[in-house]
Amino acid sequence: MKRSGGMLLIWPLITALLDFVGLTLSGIASYHLRYSPAILDWLPSPFMSVPDKSYYYIAMPLAALFWVAFMTTRGVYRQRWWEVLGREINSAVLSFVQAFALLFALIYFYRGLLFSRLVAVMTFVLGILVLILLRVILFQLRRRLFPKRPPHRVLLVGEDSELVKKRLDEAPESGLTLVDTITDASQTDLLERVEQKVRDDKIDTVIFTYDFGEYNRVRAHIHALQELRVTFLFAPEPTSFAGGSLQPFSVRGLPLYRLSHNPLTGWNLVIKRAFDLIIGSIMFLIALPVMVVVGLSVILTSKGPVFYKQERIGLDGKRFTIIKFRSMRTDAETGTGPVWARKNDDRTTAVGRFIRRWSIDELPQLWNVLRGDMSLVGPRPERPYFVEQFQEKIPQYARRHHVLCGLTGWAQVNGLRGQAPIELRTQYDLYYVENWSLGLDIKIMLMTVTAVFIGSDAY
Repeated sequence: MKRSGGMLLIWPLITALLDFVGLTLSGIASYHLRYSPAILDWLPSPFMSVPDKSYYYIAMPLAALFWVAFMTTRGVYRQRWWEVLGREINSAVLSFVQAFALLFALIYFYRGLLFSRLVAVMTFVLGILVLILLRVILFQLRRRLFPKRPPHRVLLVGEDSELVKKRLDEAPESGLTLVDTITDASQTDLLERVEQKVRDDKIDTVIFTYDFGEYNRVRAHIHALQELRVTFLFAPEPTSFAGGSLQPFSVRGLPLYRLSHNPLTGWNLVIKRAFDLIIGSIMFLIALPVMVVVGLSVILTSKGPVFYKQERIGLDGKRFTIIKFRSMRTDAETGTGPVWARKNDDRTTAVGRFIRRWSIDELPQLWNVLRGDMSLVGPRPERPYFVEQFQEKIPQYARRHHVLCGLTGWAQVNGLRGQAPIELRTQYDLYYVENWSLGLDIKIMLMTVTAVFIGSDAY
């Protein structure tokens, strides 16, 4: 398929149209399911008779139109070709939940309408499933339609960044394909070269790869190139940030930027711990049968203990013992010392390869959560051996330990697992430390489900 700017208009329209149809059908299907003979025998209708289906056939499209309109205002259909699937799903689901709650509240308080609450609940559940399914299908379709010639042709300008190149090569589905690179090496004709390259190679997007401290230079370049109809992006080195985020505020008109902040204090800390205990207990009980089966599989297929215990660094740099299902031979690090697992690692057992691929080996860490060593969400804990190296190499790395480490984290749900650069993972961890909210924790947990099922970097 040829690259076309029109696709940036068509694709969001297609997505919104499919959402409208899917949500409408979810509501109609919920009506037929609720008033099916089997359900009526078990749970009779509170009305005098079964409501006329024509009422629902009219109401559901109108409700779906309201939901899609609300999601539009929340930017759900704003096309971001570089967006990961987990974020697309999260954006759609959260916006739908808000829109559904708003509409349901309006219906509830307006007594002129008689609407089955069970149908509403069924519509809510089916609607979420439909939104997730549609995004998975559209995401895969987009990857197939644009494997080599995505909608945005990219020119890198500035300091040579191998990390940016690598990321673009690894994500063809992002819609950003690298065409050429112009390195800023004190060239007086840099801007002229950029302008010529944009016109000759039909460049859509220019990514500046300067250090964060060179932001003023980036702004000057953008100002000089403002006549070009292209998108400008800024990709500074991850370690160049002063902190996890830049949060602006003002004092009597004086602009200030908060470079360091830890929201996990006071009641926020109490709320997060209560959330861990309640949700962690439920997850532990649900996972218990699975853990029994996995434990027996480990015993029957390889020699050694069921669990693998290892010292990790947690809150405030304190050490604790993490618990995992053993997935490697007992002599895995005898000759090498501490090393990270790698793809196709020959030290992994047959059962170990399976449980590591689906992150089942991490389930015993729910006990660490209940004990208070860990949280459900937070930066992943590292071994003391690696922490000492990273603290010397990466500025601000120790600030990861200002919060409890977690079963899953912001870096992991954004695809930064396995052998992902530790500098980039640290940047995402610091963002989480400084921007924590209960909503963010719930968002990460929802994205974790998607990351486990579609991810291929767990090994």
